[in-house]
Amino acid sequence: MSTIRNPDKYFAQLGVKIERAVMHDAPLIIGNELVKAFKQNFQDEAFFGKKWQDVKRRTNPTKGKEHLADARRKILTGRTGNLGRSIRKEVRDGSVRIYSDLPYSAAHNEGTTTAGRGHHTVIPQRQFIGRSKEVDDIVRAAIEKAMRRAIEP
Repeated sequence: MSTIRNPDKYFAQLGVKIERAVMHDAPLIIGNELVKAFKQNFQDEAFFGKKWQDVKRRTNPTKGKEHLADARRKILTGRTGNLGRSIRKEVRDGSVRIYSDLPYSAAHNEGTTTAGRGHHTVIPQRQFIGRSKEVDDIVRAAIEKAMRRAIEP
């Protein structure tokens, strides 16, 4: 077991490392992990295991051949996949914000009854960003990882 030769200096440096872990490293790790997890929700067509409601284009037998590609496409990917790729992080001192800046992302994430040109289209909630036990677990693991890195000699 080693002894600390200069405790004041050691604890001052440790304080700086911990502050960096809390203000910079942990939010960055959290942001990266959550963006990855939320993008995975698109591949899984679910919010951490809670499956999304299917879409009419895949279940409507009256549509013609032009809808075959739509029927094979994953829920919420559309023709472009822009919604899934729009998930971003914004890291600031001590915090991180995960968001999608597309105008229709909130309608899909939260659901709405006033979509479309006539404001009568119903879009069921297909959450891909938000709070959950899995998100809390990711945040907890990221904080632990950042703190371990800070206090390791």
